[in-house]
Amino acid sequence: MYVGVDVSRARLDVALGDRVYHFPNPDGIPDILSLLPQGAIVGMESTGVYGRPLAFALHRAGFRVYVLNPAAVKAYARSLLRRAKTDTADARLVARFLAERHGDLPPYDPTPDVLYQVGLLVRFARGLTAQRVAVLNRLHAWEYAWPQGLGLEVVASVPGHLEALRGQVDRVALNMLRSDPLGWRWFTALQSLPGVGQGIALTILAYSGDMRRFSSARAYAAFTGLTPKLYQSGEIPEVGRISRMGPPPLRAAFYLAALRAREVEPYADLYGRLLSGGKPKKVALIAVANRLARHAWAVCR
Repeated sequence: MYVGVDVSRARLDVALGDRVYHFPNPDGIPDILSLLPQGAIVGMESTGVYGRPLAFALHRAGFRVYVLNPAAVKAYARSLLRRAKTDTADARLVARFLAERHGDLPPYDPTPDVLYQVGLLVRFARGLTAQRVAVLNRLHAWEYAWPQGLGLEVVASVPGHLEALRGQVDRVALNMLRSDPLGWRWFTALQSLPGVGQGIALTILAYSGDMRRFSSARAYAAFTGLTPKLYQSGEIPEVGRISRMGPPPLRAAFYLAALRAREVEPYADLYGRLLSGGKPKKVALIAVANRLARHAWAVCR
């Protein structure tokens, strides 16, 4: 039996057969486990932290679980010319999508706790950076609105406090990695790649999760969204653009690393050949970033 779950912060809607059951999230997870028949196959959209407790509990209880890409489910809904957009309809849609496509999908495999916690911390640190930039922009605008100055030292000190807090969060993430032999080995191995320092290595681990779940370097590069997506129709020539299917911060990390890697071998040769062949600099840099992603997977095996 295929079961679809619509996940939100407060509620879990479970489509089981012809009925849809509603449970509080996460307090209703034990009731869901007792409701599901043995051998049920469960699908849910990836919703960040709100769906992880249920996915982890289902996996631990022996159910086969699929955490689905929301973009894939949305495209499937468009193909059905679907008009209803409710939690109940979404749960049924997930069940139908899973029944038709589960053979082509990888089952859910929980990220190790340390990598998961590091991922949460890195995302929190990115949020602090965004807030710091927003505060700096606001202070800059206020200089024009009130040239005499605000006269409030506490307001002017906010960016510094946010930067210091980000540093503390990064140190906590590093200490967590030190406590885990596998995570620390991956963290150290990633820094052997050109252009990859502590910050970029943390970002790669935070947004990649367990590298072992990828069967090949090509599969991991596809996950990052740095692989080309081909278009062809009739006599129109193929145009390759990256798929952008993966986490944007992960692509950005590899792109930043590529700015340094293009200066050293073997990446310099790839970069030079593409430029000599008439490719734009940005395309050549993305190719270097793609190669770096493949090598990142290799050093973490």
